[in-house]
Amino acid sequence: MTSIATATATLPLPAERLFSFLSDLSNHRAFLEPEAKEFSGDADSHRYKLEVMGMTMPVEALIGQKVSPTLVTLVPGAKKMFDHTLRFEITPAGGQCQLRIVDEADLPAMMKMMGAEKLMKGQLDNALAKIRELAKEGKLGFPGA
Repeated sequence: MTSIATATATLPLPAERLFSFLSDLSNHRAFLEPEAKEFSGDADSHRYKLEVMGMTMPVEALIGQKVSPTLVTLVPGAKKMFDHTLRFEITPAGGQCQLRIVDEADLPAMMKMMGAEKLMKGQLDNALAKIRELAKEGKLGFPGA
């Protein structure tokens, strides 16, 4: 199992608001990479197609676990490239919170050889940067954010 994690970011909003935003998977389009196409989602699942290295890959994620206000985990749905668990780890810090994103992935050897770990790390870092930007703009925790 490969563990890929972002740095920890401090966000200017309460942990409960970030948890509420992240635990509704329909909100996840707001921070996915531009290569994510045909996004559809509801509170408990989302689907999209990802363009990677000239290939189109279906991605489907489901809520695995919610522990308010500190943890949201996603697991692959029926259409999966490999087994993995994506964790959004939230730490309350007064009126703010901290967020770290971790992906525990069972990457196939061929994907490792093609540099999947570096690509996934970049995707996680980009997602964290986008979430940080949305939080600073006050766009998290509201319907339609």
